[in-house]
Amino acid sequence: MWTYFLLPALLLLQSIAVQAHPPSLTKTTLSPRDFWDWFFGTDLIGLKGFNQDGCQTASDFDLSISGGASCRTVSSTGVTNVVVVANDKLPSTCILTLYEDKDCKGDSYAQIGPIAPTSNPSACIGPIKNPAGALFRAKAAAMKC
Repeated sequence: MWTYFLLPALLLLQSIAVQAHPPSLTKTTLSPRDFWDWFFGTDLIGLKGFNQDGCQTASDFDLSISGGASCRTVSSTGVTNVVVVANDKLPSTCILTLYEDKDCKGDSYAQIGPIAPTSNPSACIGPIKNPAGALFRAKAAAMKC
């Protein structure tokens, strides 16, 4: 009995769906940067830096890094230890790179990652060393996902 009422309703819905036009995708395209910001949010990680051995209670600088940011300068000098606070939407393939120079092009760098998405801060990372094992002070940071 109920099929007599359901069948006309389904036919009506089908005729409406056939008449509908899909939205134009060419008018609503997003740049890769806009898509990244929309999907993940603008800040993927927070970076807290410390100028002394270990990580004390108050950081010497705070820096927010998004996935599209190419190179962010550290506002404090002498950063030797860091704490990473990852956004819970962060892809698990992101690698944070700390550089000794301010333009993120030098040979003295340290890579942290891949960074897991979480809302909890990491443990104290440091003292920071480059691939050769030498200590250095971070002056810039970049993230690649």
